[in-house]
Amino acid sequence: MEIRQAHAADENAVCRLWETLLAFYRKETGRPVLQRSFRYAVGHPRQVRIYVAVMDGAIAGTASLHLGHYSTWNDNWYGHIEDVVVAPEFRRRGVGLRLIRHLIAVAEEEGLARLELNTLATNHAARRLYEQLGFKTDSVVYELPLK
Repeated sequence: MEIRQAHAADENAVCRLWETLLAFYRKETGRPVLQRSFRYAVGHPRQVRIYVAVMDGAIAGTASLHLGHYSTWNDNWYGHIEDVVVAPEFRRRGVGLRLIRHLIAVAEEEGLARLELNTLATNHAARRLYEQLGFKTDSVVYELPLK
């Protein structure tokens, strides 16, 4: 398995994975929004990076690392992990674990002080993975849609 930063040619595969994730979360958006998001990230790697896991010549999963969140209460930068998704046919093969470990290593290289991520309270498989890697929670996440 290879973990690498996504490039322009990965757009369709990553957008398909994002559509899988949106369906799981019961959210909807159009393919053009996903394509714009992908293109923005590829063009702005100091702000957000998309990584892909490649297995057997196919993109098996993806995860994004958002850089540049500044913490006012401890004077350092932290990151946010988003869009972690593994294609159904590649699940239970360590893809998610390898992706998250890679993002942790990148965050450490970038000098980030911590990483945050969100998942559904009912997504027990993801929660087990994140806790296995040392993530902890004592928070409740609220969301206020503005658009």
